[in-house]
Amino acid sequence: MRLTRRGFVKSAGFGTAAGLLGGSTLISSSVLAQARSDHHAGLFDLGEIHLNQNESGRGPGPKTLEAIRKYTNYRVGRGYAPDFVPELQNSIAARFDVPRNYVLLASGSTWLLQASTRAWCSADRPLVTAGPTFATSEATARQIGATVKQIPLDQEAKLDLDAMVAQSKGAGLVYFCNPNNPTGTVHSPQAIEKAVRAVLAASPETHVHLDEAYIDYADPAKMQTGHPLTREFENVFVTRSFSKAHALAGMRIGYALAQPQTLSEIRNAWGMGDVAMLSAVAALTAFEDVEHLEWEREENTRVRDFVVGALADLGYDTPESHTNHIFPNFRQPASNLRSLCQQHKVLVGRDFPPLHNTHCRISLGSMEEMQVAVDVFRKVLS
Repeated sequence: MRLTRRGFVKSAGFGTAAGLLGGSTLISSSVLAQARSDHHAGLFDLGEIHLNQNESGRGPGPKTLEAIRKYTNYRVGRGYAPDFVPELQNSIAARFDVPRNYVLLASGSTWLLQASTRAWCSADRPLVTAGPTFATSEATARQIGATVKQIPLDQEAKLDLDAMVAQSKGAGLVYFCNPNNPTGTVHSPQAIEKAVRAVLAASPETHVHLDEAYIDYADPAKMQTGHPLTREFENVFVTRSFSKAHALAGMRIGYALAQPQTLSEIRNAWGMGDVAMLSAVAALTAFEDVEHLEWEREENTRVRDFVVGALADLGYDTPESHTNHIFPNFRQPASNLRSLCQQHKVLVGRDFPPLHNTHCRISLGSMEEMQVAVDVFRKVLS
């Protein structure tokens, strides 16, 4: 049965225990309880603590897990026109006060990054990006033979906006990751707006991508969404992911916000994948559960402060992070730290050139995981 957004919220029973029960269950309560017990006992992910991917150490909120269980029923067998996809689009559109055709869903934001690069970059229409930053757009550009202009970060491990703007004339696409991955650093809305206006003033045909995958972890006093720019400029678009603060990496779902003409060019350049029914209902529930999202942000801040403080006590500096990962300067190759930590069943981040000989990205798990990880850091860094 298809439901309106209002009907879904009522059916899911937000605020009532009865509405969250019923329907088939994919995982029994005893299995879930055992999984939680294993997690706290340090037996998570086959005995390893995974701090090498920016996934959630806490998992989805209770309402989201219950929605997945509730709607794991016979409708899964009729998923070619999946339920809840229109409702999810409507909910996102309502949050940003735009029509539904300003929202494009994909089975993970990776598809959106690949498609936008393919849409507008070529050998004579470069990609302007940072180094290091999230590398999907760069990898796609190189794959299709497009020119890549990679601009080093500034001394604060932030995007060098002025240098990127200077290289943007004639570019097909300028990629601003804010907050930035892997450094976790941010730029204010005023700085982003100034950069976007400068790019489009000098090069009106260039498209600007604002990747806000980690914005739910950011301090609102220091950064805010660049979405208002998409209303003024057809060539500006924003992407976001449900894999981070919403903790749905295993569900593979993301979205773009832009004017319909821009979304059409993205969609026509590359496949978006299919958003599955359970992914849509999980994303819709997580998106509406603002109370849990605020808890997740506060808990991540608590964990981040604990780890950054512990590393500071050991003498290691960390750029100010607004994400669920940090990028400390360990003054040694990331490969060394990976090898040492792996011996203690703690996995840390991959190389991020050109800073791979000094910095290593550490994703933030649960407090229990990070307490174990910090003990390992003390051992291997002593």
